[in-house]
Amino acid sequence: MENEISKALEILKKDGTILYPTDTIWGIGCDATSNNAVLKVYKMKKRDFQKPLICLASSYEMINDYLEFMPDFDYYELSKEGPTTFIFDSPKGISNYITKYSKSIGFRVPNDDFCKTLITEFGKPIVSTSANHSGKEFPKKFDKINKEIISEVDYVVKKVNHETENIESKIIKLTSDGKKIVLR
Repeated sequence: MENEISKALEILKKDGTILYPTDTIWGIGCDATSNNAVLKVYKMKKRDFQKPLICLASSYEMINDYLEFMPDFDYYELSKEGPTTFIFDSPKGISNYITKYSKSIGFRVPNDDFCKTLITEFGKPIVSTSANHSGKEFPKKFDKINKEIISEVDYVVKKVNHETENIESKIIKLTSDGKKIVLR
């Protein structure tokens, strides 16, 4: 695992893109703070810029570093039933392409050792978006990922036998005035 993390880190530090397994799906990732890297992901996915991307963080403390204000909730309690993406207002330090239209940001702390270690060692959030072209069905296994996507990323993490849970995360919007809205 350490060798794969080192290779992925090398790519992320150069504004590159990676294809990697998460606790939910195989995802396309990049440095969430880099406009150049995020632009590559949007172009690769043929995704409308008005559709935001979510970011993965290694901890809720890391998420706090990328928000002007983090509402006071028990995040561990809210996410104990499975993968949960939290939508926050007032992001800071994240690529403008991610926050341009919505002025909010989706963050998730993955329950996956590879992802957590990668993000911890990188020291910044990374983008996580399904490994497909926008509007197409997301692949449930590595061998179902479009070959064009595989050829366009800068590095494919060598965990092709890794089974992801293939589940969508729960999405909860947390407002600065303390409201909790379950979106999915």
